[in-house]
Amino acid sequence: MIAQSKLLNLVPMVGRSTMHLSHKTNILKGINSSTNFYTQLRGSHGRTMFIRPGKFYTKKYFDILHFHFCLAGLPFLLFITYQNFFVGPAVLNDIPEGYEPRYWEYHKNPIKRFLARYVYEIPERAYERNLHYIYVEGCKQKMRNLENKVKTMMKENQDYKAWYYVPVPKETLEMKKEFHEKYGSLGYDSKYTK
Repeated sequence: MIAQSKLLNLVPMVGRSTMHLSHKTNILKGINSSTNFYTQLRGSHGRTMFIRPGKFYTKKYFDILHFHFCLAGLPFLLFITYQNFFVGPAVLNDIPEGYEPRYWEYHKNPIKRFLARYVYEIPERAYERNLHYIYVEGCKQKMRNLENKVKTMMKENQDYKAWYYVPVPKETLEMKKEFHEKYGSLGYDSKYTK
């Protein structure tokens, strides 16, 4: 009913007066649903607007990221350019008498020299630290070996009050001694076994 009244508003006044009810149904016969009719009335094309998430925050994020990258990266880039153009790589020369080169003077690139001097650890110190680490691990290994040997000997001899020592009352030891004297170490009288 709503679709028919909308259609009647589109038809001019003169044509409407001569139109009968049968003509109205013939005009609306090709239309399947009322939604298609309204869509065609609104924009006269089938495309609709889709709701999408906004790109404002994404663009803002990448804009700030680019700004901070340039803020941090440009000074380093300028420093590297200055070092390569104005300072340049090191040249190999003879060492003067009585002069011992420092550890950072062995690098050719000026940036590597800077990093070796101010950032990285001194090679002699790293070498000594590694030697100390190896020495400490060797001492630990010797102590573990000695401890295992002591445990093994105490387990075999059972003569020391430590891991394998079980305290026994004196009376029990005396009874055990008498039993061994009377029956022997096997626990039975040997005269019945022969």
